Amino acid sequence: MNDTLRGPGRRAAFLRTLRRLHAWTGLTGAGLGLLFGVTGFLMNHRAVLKIEAGEITERRVTVELEGPPPASPEALGKRLAAHFGIPEARVRTRIQAPRNGMVSGQPLKAAEQWTVAFLGHRRFAQATYVPGNRSVDVDLKEADLLQTLKRLHKNDGGSLAWTLLTDAFSGALVFLTLSGLFLWTRLAGSKLLAAGLVLASLAIAILISTQEW
Repeated sequence: MNDTLRGPGRRAAFLRTLRRLHAWTGLTGAGLGLLFGVTGFLMNHRAVLKIEAGEITERRVTVELEGPPPASPEALGKRLAAHFGIPEARVRTRIQAPRNGMVSGQPLKAAEQWTVAFLGHRRFAQATYVPGNRSVDVDLKEADLLQTLKRLHKNDGGSLAWTLLTDAFSGALVFLTLSGLFLWTRLAGSKLLAAGLVLASLAIAILISTQEW
C-alpha cells in the first residue's frame, strides 16, 4: 500500500519542483528576454514603422608609431591597444593579401595591408596599416543607445562575459521549452497534440528559412 502511494507522491513532488524551476528560470531570464524581444521587433519592422536605426559617430585619427615598425599584426594590435587603453582580449587581426592591378596598361603591385579590429558594443575601432609605415590610420566609432542595443542583440561586441550570459540565456530557453512541453502534457493536454504543435511550428520555421526569395 505504501509503495502504491509513494509512486504518485513522487510524481507530484517532481512536477512541483519542475514547475518551480520553470518559473524561476523564466523570471531570471526575463530581462534578457525583454531586451532580445524588443530589439528583435525593432530590427524586423524598422522599415515599415520608420523607426530610426540609431547613429554611429565616427572619427579618424592617425597614430604615429615610435621606435621600429611592428613586425606583425599582433605586435601592431598590442601597441594600439596600449595607446587607446583597450584590453588585448578585444583585439582581432587580419592580413589582407596585396591585390595587383593595371595602371595605364602597366602591372601595378599593391602593398600588403594589416587590419586590426577592436571589438566593443558601444565603442569599437578598426586600424589599417601598410607594413613599414611610420603611422597607422584608426577609425574610432561610438554607437548611441539604440545602436548599442542592436549590437548587443547580434553580439557584435565580442565580449566573453556577454557571450557566456547569452549562452546561458539560450540554454534557459531550451529548458523552458522542454519543461513547459513536459508540464503541459502532464497537466493540461494530450501528448499527441503537444507533439503536433511543436512539429508544426518547427516545419513552418524550416519552410520559411529555406525560401530563396
